[in-house]
Amino acid sequence: MLFLRILSFFAGSFVLFGSPFLLLSTRQQSGPGVAVLLSIATLLLFAAVYYFFALFGHRTSRSDRMRKLGAGLIGFQALAGAWLLATSRNTQALVAAAPLLCFTVFLFLAFVWPGEPRRSHRPMRRRDRPDELQPN
Repeated sequence: MLFLRILSFFAGSFVLFGSPFLLLSTRQQSGPGVAVLLSIATLLLFAAVYYFFALFGHRTSRSDRMRKLGAGLIGFQALAGAWLLATSRNTQALVAAAPLLCFTVFLFLAFVWPGEPRRSHRPMRRRDRPDELQPN
């Protein structure tokens, strides 16, 4: 699992540093606007999912709350990636997004899906009579 967490850190770094070069083509002029801010926020959240699993991957299999948060983040990432694959015409973005989505599915299967059963201890046996405990 440590190897997956390290790979997740590198994937998050790739999204942060590599995506501006892949998503913007030389012909595309992007000025200030809501679309640019929305795309930057989406990229930050996309990278934050990988950083979440890099930092808290060891806790997600034991904690229900962390597993639900990880599932929600991966759900967002899968929907955003599927939307990018369906609507983008930039081939470089498609080549970069497809392996990242495969890695996202692998992270889901490794950290979120299995979960560990709750550790419940067997209840103690009731004592029959208190006078049996005291030696004669």
